[in-house]
Amino acid sequence: MMGINKNYSFLHLRRLILGLVLLTALISCGSKVEPAPEKDSKSDEQEEVYRKYNIERGKRLVELGGCSQCHTPKIKTPLGYKPDKDRFLSGFPQDQELPDLPYAEIVAGETEKTFYTTDATVWVGRWGISFASNLTPDPETGIGNWNEDEFINIFRQKRHFGQDSQISSPMPLNAYSQLGFFELRSIFVYLQTIPPVSNDVPTRIPPENELFEGENI
Repeated sequence: MMGINKNYSFLHLRRLILGLVLLTALISCGSKVEPAPEKDSKSDEQEEVYRKYNIERGKRLVELGGCSQCHTPKIKTPLGYKPDKDRFLSGFPQDQELPDLPYAEIVAGETEKTFYTTDATVWVGRWGISFASNLTPDPETGIGNWNEDEFINIFRQKRHFGQDSQISSPMPLNAYSQLGFFELRSIFVYLQTIPPVSNDVPTRIPPENELFEGENI
């Protein structure tokens, strides 16, 4: 009887030890695997919340800044000209002709300081002819391939979109340049979410162009 009891106790002890080893292994594996996904999930969630916040703030700033007034082509309706929702912030239409204006007189300063078309996507003044840029995320004709720094530097350095020289144009860069870094970032983040529109806007025509030497076009 004593031998049987000893064998039973030994087997029972061995099973207990094996059970503890397995339990320890499971706990150890659990402590290594579980926390990582939970941390990543929480980080991703916070990042998405911050992204949505930037998009909403950027949208509001674009609305308050009146960007669509110049950068969105208009369509003529019985109630007047209204923004074309299908070409939102796509800039001066590439297939639109220049307005018939006394260009030579404008550059010479003999007329009013500024002329612009009905839809305000093109402006003419002593600086030449400025065209509203394509602000959609189209990679070829818009700002789809731009990065955040390139966008912000346009306002910080007060430079025209896509050009290296300092400008003098109707775009109120002096006012927009007062926006903070995070506000400009929000605008950029928002602009990357709007529908891309393929529209190749012409570059600015300087006052030295032969267009300003003749009579009305």
